[in-house]
Amino acid sequence: MTLVAEVIDGVAIAEEIKGELRAEVAALAARGIAPGVATVLVGDDYGAKMYRRQIERIAAEIGLAYRDVTLPGDTSLGDVLAGIRSLDEDPAVHGILPLRPLPKGMEAPVLEALDPAKDIDCLHPINAGRLALGQPAVYPATPWACYVLLERYFARKGLDPKTAFEGKELVIVGRSNIVGKPAYFLALERNATTTTVHSFTWRAGTLPAHTRRADILIVAMGKAEFIKKDMVKAGAIVVDVGINMVPALDAAGNPILDEKGRPKRRTVGDVAFDEVKEVAGAITPVPGGVGSVTNVLLMRNVVRAAERR
Repeated sequence: MTLVAEVIDGVAIAEEIKGELRAEVAALAARGIAPGVATVLVGDDYGAKMYRRQIERIAAEIGLAYRDVTLPGDTSLGDVLAGIRSLDEDPAVHGILPLRPLPKGMEAPVLEALDPAKDIDCLHPINAGRLALGQPAVYPATPWACYVLLERYFARKGLDPKTAFEGKELVIVGRSNIVGKPAYFLALERNATTTTVHSFTWRAGTLPAHTRRADILIVAMGKAEFIKKDMVKAGAIVVDVGINMVPALDAAGNPILDEKGRPKRRTVGDVAFDEVKEVAGAITPVPGGVGSVTNVLLMRNVVRAAERR
């Protein structure tokens, strides 16, 4: 019998969290605390500018003060670091998010210049190290979003989110510093039996054997629709972190054109959603899954930073 996976609605969960954060922000306001977040953009990368707009919009929805620091792409490292230090020292700013990509040679010094207490995405080496040691001061938003989605899914099923991962085979596809590595540490924190696979596992020909035994599969490979139906265990929970743009095709496989005759594109994840949903027990969509929750959790980190001050 063909299964039809339950779709885990990241948009709905993000709205739930926004409501919780509004209440927390109101409670802080009653104590005279106004949480504030700042983004730092160096250059004019289109993706970074779009991300900045999303952060500004969500901050406004929750009631956070927002500050934008935008510098030309040819700004010297010294001037960028001076801007970071100014935000570090500003008591009205509780969270700082440098927007990537940063110009060549800037990423490491910029991240190290952050006040670890104002780092809202676990980017500073101290915070990344604390996470690896099981002593997290802040959670990285994207991998954290994976587990928040899973925990709320488990809660809806009547399971205790604190124990639902225990002993489960949890396989992470990808080992990036942004998602794969921190997702591994977060899985260990929840007592899952955890395996990380990556491009060299694929080259060795053993990656599907690992993914097929996963009770929970988190995919962050950066390859469009990489995970196919035959790579997933029946009834598994699949969390798709990927965001990829691919050509939009019609039923005959021909490109779909816009009104100006240009090929349209569509957003897909790292999982072949339409076929994997036939075997999985639950799955996150792209868009509308992990990404919807990620930015809201960045704001949660801002609120927590304000509460600690």
